[in-house]
Amino acid sequence: MTMIVAGLVVALYLISQWAGPVLARATWPSRRPATAVVLWVSLLAAMAVVLLTLTLMILAWPPGPLHRWFEHLRSCMPGHTHVGELAALAVAVVGGGWLLLAAWRGMTRVSRTVTERRRHHEMVQLIARYPDSPRDVCLIEHPFALIYCLPRRARPIVMTTGLLKQLDGAQVEAVLEHERCHLQHRHHLVLAVADAMRTALPWSATVKHAVTELSTLVEMVADDAAVRRCGVAPVVDALHRLTPVTGPTGSLGAGDESGRRMKQRIARLEAGRGQARHPGPRAVLLLSLATLSGVLLAAVALHLPC
Repeated sequence: MTMIVAGLVVALYLISQWAGPVLARATWPSRRPATAVVLWVSLLAAMAVVLLTLTLMILAWPPGPLHRWFEHLRSCMPGHTHVGELAALAVAVVGGGWLLLAAWRGMTRVSRTVTERRRHHEMVQLIARYPDSPRDVCLIEHPFALIYCLPRRARPIVMTTGLLKQLDGAQVEAVLEHERCHLQHRHHLVLAVADAMRTALPWSATVKHAVTELSTLVEMVADDAAVRRCGVAPVVDALHRLTPVTGPTGSLGAGDESGRRMKQRIARLEAGRGQARHPGPRAVLLLSLATLSGVLLAAVALHLPC
């Protein structure tokens, strides 16, 4: 069992401290942002699986509280010294307590995000107008050219009157396609999970990089969707005219980034790298190998005798 735990520790280190920084330094994600999003999500999932398995193994170490729940570990009880049992129990208690603390912090972060999103939605309802077309938009009076989306069933896209005045019809359609892509591919959920893991696991370099990289990559994915439907020129012109401000918590907006990153997105589109499609089934399967390997490692660890 010692070798199994050691292997899990090595795997956890490689995923949590090495894989993320290496991927963050790569240059290809800007050319294939959808593929990069899948890879980042796979890394986070693999890290969660390995971390959970490692914690369970520590809890199951005799005489840990889960030891008797695994019949194949019962034969390990004879031969353990009293000092060894106390040490294993102490490690199990510390490991279990740490896991519960991390889970509580992550769930608290998600709950706070959902609450702030709900409050903002309630405020929007007080001042919004609901045009007959398009049916997924609510309109608020504001001079800035703003547009963002909130994950909800009715009227998820919030748009200002200033945007309608500063953008023409093709540009408005481009930013609408951008927001619809966010909603269709559940980018809010991806970012919420990454943000919760950053709160729960602040020591992980991979999680820190994932939060930063994913926030930019999902915008590139949405840019690509808008380009495929509306062309490059309307998307680029719309991004130039949008007001770059930070949107409300839990929202995603075409102009919700710093000026530097907005310029990077525009330069990427102008260079002709804004038409990459979403990864196909084969690409998803290959990129999911990180998650599958984590699950396989967990299955092997939980079925081997100690």
